[in-house]
Amino acid sequence: MLHNKQRSFTGKRGLSAMLVLLLSLAVVMSACGKKTVDVTKAPASDQGTVVAEYKDGKVTDKEFDRYISFFSIVNPSAEAYLSIEGMKEQFLREYVGYKILYSRADAKAKDAASADVKTFVKQFEEAAKSDATMKAKMDKAGLTNADAEWFYRMIITVMDHSEQSVKDEEIKAIYDKAPTDFNNVSLRHILIGFKDPSTGEEKLKKEDALKKAKDVKAELEKGGDWTELAKKYSDDEGSKNKGGLYENQAPRVWVEAFKKAANSQEVGKIGDPVETEYGYHVIKVEKRETRTWEQVPDTIKKELRQSISTNNLNKFMSDELPGLITKIELPKETTDKTSNSTDTSKDSGQAGTGTDTGTSTDTNTEKKEEGAAK
Repeated sequence: MLHNKQRSFTGKRGLSAMLVLLLSLAVVMSACGKKTVDVTKAPASDQGTVVAEYKDGKVTDKEFDRYISFFSIVNPSAEAYLSIEGMKEQFLREYVGYKILYSRADAKAKDAASADVKTFVKQFEEAAKSDATMKAKMDKAGLTNADAEWFYRMIITVMDHSEQSVKDEEIKAIYDKAPTDFNNVSLRHILIGFKDPSTGEEKLKKEDALKKAKDVKAELEKGGDWTELAKKYSDDEGSKNKGGLYENQAPRVWVEAFKKAANSQEVGKIGDPVETEYGYHVIKVEKRETRTWEQVPDTIKKELRQSISTNNLNKFMSDELPGLITKIELPKETTDKTSNSTDTSKDSGQAGTGTDTGTSTDTNTEKKEEGAAK
């Protein structure tokens, strides 16, 4: 695609793909009846050794291990990230942050989360008979379905509360700052890339890419078929098989040079090649409509709300949280780098998540990078 995917905890709460996984992966539940979840008490918070203390609370190693295991189950690749030095401590700090924010959430946010939690639990139950491997992982970690429900509820509630706190005026202020970012644009383009989209290696030098782009433009101006030429020349995997078409898009999702062309190039005319960090783009704007704030689709307004919300969460984590934590004391991880031993085991709490976990708060709708899809 022209723009990169929204990271993040995107989707409903900025929880990245992982909360989608929570709702779709087949994860095993125990065969016994569903237990009532205490929404105020974290799983295993009264067991084990204290590894973190903060104003009005603490985290134990047993509790934290279950939280890590929760993400290890929904995102098996996350284990590798926690093996990076300092990552486990960072994840613990973020977990503390989420516990604090959960305690601050109001009833409205908790009610808003209920539907998602029900869906989550239902998915667990429906998968109960199908995945023995997941069940074994849960049993090994001591993670129960009730624990997973608690962690999920905490994250969803925090996200809902943060979104509810965003004022409508804050959202509109983004539009007021750059109304043309919200135009409704349909365009076609062919990208002559500097790099091979499949390998990332240099494909063409700038001067060669520009010459090729000019040649493509000349072919199009002579009546060349966009569908045929895009398929033949374009390095943008997101549009090359659609005649280079991006339809009814808001330019805000594109990087500056491409966005400027989308908003200023004469409609119906093939413009001179436009350079971005990805290559040269031959662009034809087919439609451009201005939008008042009232005409901006609700889906875009929701993205803006999520973006502001996530920025606020990031600010809390970076600015306020450090002053609330009074103790972080994780066991030292022992790794003998000089040993020839075949023992490669790591700290038992190291099955977990990575930098793109449910406790990350990267902006949902931050400026997307425009370029060829990999």
